[in-house]
Amino acid sequence: MYCKRIHAGIRNGLVVCLAFFCLASTGFSATPHDMLPEDIKAKGKITIGINGIFPPMEYKEPGQDELIGFDVDLAKALGKILKITIVFDDQKFDQLINSINTSRVDMVISGISDTAVRRKTLDFIDYFNSGTQCFTLKKYAGTIKEIADLSGKTFAVSAATDYLTTMKKWSEDNLESKGLAAVKILAVDSEATARLQMIQGRAQASAISPEVLGWLAKENPGMFVPVGAVLNPDPYGICFSKENARLRDAVYAAITELFNNGTYKEILDKWEISTGALPEPLINGKRP
Repeated sequence: MYCKRIHAGIRNGLVVCLAFFCLASTGFSATPHDMLPEDIKAKGKITIGINGIFPPMEYKEPGQDELIGFDVDLAKALGKILKITIVFDDQKFDQLINSINTSRVDMVISGISDTAVRRKTLDFIDYFNSGTQCFTLKKYAGTIKEIADLSGKTFAVSAATDYLTTMKKWSEDNLESKGLAAVKILAVDSEATARLQMIQGRAQASAISPEVLGWLAKENPGMFVPVGAVLNPDPYGICFSKENARLRDAVYAAITELFNNGTYKEILDKWEISTGALPEPLINGKRP
């Protein structure tokens, strides 16, 4: 049987194969399930690392054990295309990358940003655009109108996220380099703790992704106020070990189908975060 690879690209020395088709006379074409690694097929499941405290991307309602959110729905939709069971491993955000490296999980879907630093050791399928949005409480909004107004202010932020590194660099480039007082970074263990630091008066501002701030605004009308434009816009990516290119390519084929058949848009609309939509999925920031 003679087969023809119809779309392939090279990224960081890895062959990215999107789909394979045999001659029409054979009556066979490869599916995303066919592209899965043999060990995944044998297990019959894909284990996904996730940190379920990040609404509307992934979270649990109070008193409930079930994970819900955009990423959860997207992962389940991928499972249907791949014809494989999806199992979630809910864990701390700062453990997710290590869980990939130690093979505790097969991949991660958890609002994790595709950055140049992370790409050195991991591969990403980009699927949603986000960034760093500074915000404050309504009671501080009169004096904190622009990001520059954070000079000398205490800024609570989760230590495990890109929001911290983004704000440190912004402070260095836009305040400290001009002889102005730096933003006082208060690193904490989660976004929820950062917000608590503001509410309790220990900090005057924080940062989160724009889609999460939108969610918080709906849950707590009038409580939080955005400050300035979104900094360092970057996409969220489904995260893989560089040694697991075959799984990455199968998932890419599946998510491309979700983009093309309208499922991706339906899930975005359900969670009211269509402003973060990408026109197409990417691998490490580029078309494969």
